[in-house]
Amino acid sequence: MKRIGGIVFTGCALGAAIWALPASAEQTWKGTIGEPLRTSSNQAIELANHLSSIGARFYGSWSCPACFHQMNLFGQQAGRTVPYVECRQPKKHPQQAADCESAAIRAYPTWVMPDGRRREGLQSLDALSSWSGLP
Repeated sequence: MKRIGGIVFTGCALGAAIWALPASAEQTWKGTIGEPLRTSSNQAIELANHLSSIGARFYGSWSCPACFHQMNLFGQQAGRTVPYVECRQPKKHPQQAADCESAAIRAYPTWVMPDGRRREGLQSLDALSSWSGLP
C-alpha cells in the first residue's frame, strides 16, 4: 500500500510541478526539439543573434539526441533565436522539410552558411563563433 501511495504522491507532485510552470514558458518555446534545460550564457545569446543575422541555418531532427544537445548548448533564451530547421516532420513542417532536401542535408545536426559552407555534427559555441566570423 505504501508503494502505491508513493506512486500516487509522485504523480501528484509531478502534476503540481507542471501546473506551477508559468503559462509564458509553455507559450514561448515553439521548437520541435526539446526546450533547452539551462539558461543561456551571454556568449550563447550573442552567437544565436549573430547566426540568425547572417542567415546561417541549423538543420536537425526532433528525434536526434545530438540536435537536442546542440540546442542545449545555446540554452533557453538563445534557443528561441537559433535559426533551426526541422527536417524530419514533413507533414507538420512541409516547407522546412523541403528546405532540408534543397540543402542536401544528410546528417544531423548540420550547420549551413548562406555561401554554402557547412559543418556536420555537434559544434561547440566557440567553434561556431570562429566558423561564422563572430568577432
